[in-house]
Amino acid sequence: MSEKKPTKKVFEYLDYREFLKDYYNQKKEANPAFSLRVFSDRIGFKAKDFISRVMNGEKNLSNQSIPKVASGLRLGKHETEFFIELVKFNQAATTDERNSAFEEMQAALKVARFAEKQHILGHAQYMVYSHWRHLTIRSLIGMFGFDGDYEALAKQVHPKITADEAKKSVQLLEECKLIKKDEKGKYVLTESAITTGDRTSKLALRGFHQHCLKLAADSIDRDPPGSRHISGLTLGISQEGYERIVERINAFRKEIALIAEEDKESDKVFQLQFALFPVGGK
Repeated sequence: MSEKKPTKKVFEYLDYREFLKDYYNQKKEANPAFSLRVFSDRIGFKAKDFISRVMNGEKNLSNQSIPKVASGLRLGKHETEFFIELVKFNQAATTDERNSAFEEMQAALKVARFAEKQHILGHAQYMVYSHWRHLTIRSLIGMFGFDGDYEALAKQVHPKITADEAKKSVQLLEECKLIKKDEKGKYVLTESAITTGDRTSKLALRGFHQHCLKLAADSIDRDPPGSRHISGLTLGISQEGYERIVERINAFRKEIALIAEEDKESDKVFQLQFALFPVGGK
């Protein structure tokens, strides 16, 4: 019996038609009853020969059908983003369109790789987010390492904390497997980035954001303007406008995370907060 070939991810393709062919063949191999009709029904096409003609290069996917196909293939969020641009890349009419789509493919791939490297916080999230200093110390250890001198570590934190507080943070981070000792006995990060994931306790994050917003308010008097940036807007918007703004904030937050991830010269820890809240209305 031949060994089953591993399923390739959409990120490994430069031709979406090849991806569709491989997807169909793998499903067919696993289940002989999986036909072109079943495949067409799954991705929302009534004509059973349409998807076959697409795979053979006789037909193109329309802008409206691309996300429908991605949904039918049960692609994840990042896979869908890549697939949409992959189709545009293959179906581009001009070189500029093709280059633009390729750049978007690379951007989607970069976000996907960043997300895959993230460490999901589980049961210990409440403790980690109980005070802002824990993640600040984690970032400092990531940049400079840590050899056990808690006095020196505490002095790197701004505003100041005690050596005992620094020690408790290190113990918590080690217990949560967010840091570890290397072969030389120095503390290093277990993962380059962390995320709260989709199941984060709202209670766990509430106190963290309250702490950080207070830090931001205190920073106005504590830090010189050249080392902090605080600005705001008072907006008149609808619920739809609010949801659009939140969507843009989420996308921008990911872009900022990527900039920090790629910064090889980092030597300071900053806290960035986004706040959009009601101050008036019916």
